[in-house]
Amino acid sequence: MFIYHFKRKNMSGNELIPLNRQKEKWPEMHKEHVKKYEGREKLLERKIPILNCLWNDVLHFSPINPQLILDIYQRENLVPDIRKDEVFEVYKIPVGMLPEDKTVCFQSFNYDFDHYSPELDKYWKFSLSEFEELQEVPEEQIQIWLQDKKAGRVLFWYSHIMHVLSQTTLDISDCEILKCK
Repeated sequence: MFIYHFKRKNMSGNELIPLNRQKEKWPEMHKEHVKKYEGREKLLERKIPILNCLWNDVLHFSPINPQLILDIYQRENLVPDIRKDEVFEVYKIPVGMLPEDKTVCFQSFNYDFDHYSPELDKYWKFSLSEFEELQEVPEEQIQIWLQDKKAGRVLFWYSHIMHVLSQTTLDISDCEILKCK
């Protein structure tokens, strides 16, 4: 079983490091990586229950191969024109590399974009023995993408798909890199 993490284009080294740790060691790299939160800066202040840390103190992983998402984006014409020919590199990471005691699962059930409610965000302890890699994109997620596109909102690949959040650094030197297109 695997989890997935996008490889940044300017990635250097063999270690995934949470955003806050980047800020301390590599302020310029941090500035670049924090740009993905423009317009969503409140996420950087979000607290993660169970781990008692901030959103940017953890690494974010997906339990679904991003190629499955990209296939739906292409099928439903959701890929922006400027990204139609882009190839995304993704780390395919054995889930057993995560420390259970520093990892949680997260899923947002906030489906009303204009009325965010923190109590609809769910966190639970990660369990290696109970973890299941997702083999398909939930239909509800597809409908949310279609609604967001129709409303002119930015589409987020994993807006309502479970995330795996781990308060660790991770050596990815032996991990496979997938090319998603």
